[in-house]
Amino acid sequence: MNKTLLAALAALGCAGMAFAQAPVPLDDAALAQVSGADGVGIAIHLSLNDPTLPNPSTDSRISMGFTVDGQTNYVVIKNLHGVVDMATVSLSVHPRPDGGGDYLAIGLPGTLKYTNFGYESLSVQSDPLAPVSGNLGSASVNGTLSMQGELRMWAR
Repeated sequence: MNKTLLAALAALGCAGMAFAQAPVPLDDAALAQVSGADGVGIAIHLSLNDPTLPNPSTDSRISMGFTVDGQTNYVVIKNLHGVVDMATVSLSVHPRPDGGGDYLAIGLPGTLKYTNFGYESLSVQSDPLAPVSGNLGSASVNGTLSMQGELRMWAR
């Protein structure tokens, strides 16, 4: 495209913006009548304890404490690692069929992919800082899930 044509298109675009109306605030009733495409799509790439990075962690932990009959024990997950790719979770608002307001629709991810996702060991112990015994084993997951559907939430 030549420079003259690009300059003309840019000038036309600026001129169009000069004649646009100023934004007008809308009350709730007017806003409820607005229609168009809505929603948000979210894609996630989560990488935990990547061993290819410099100085990888050799003892990362997640611990959860539970007290039963005065005795506290901890579930300890050692070296949670791997990659999770999720595409695409959607969020949108729709009117309820019964006319009782709107609901939030959370679309399940179409694809969920796990790459070397898991943990080195899992144990239950009385001291969360003690060496992890791994008495509940380890796990590593590789694979892809396909999902469909949505979770709907609304106020009462």
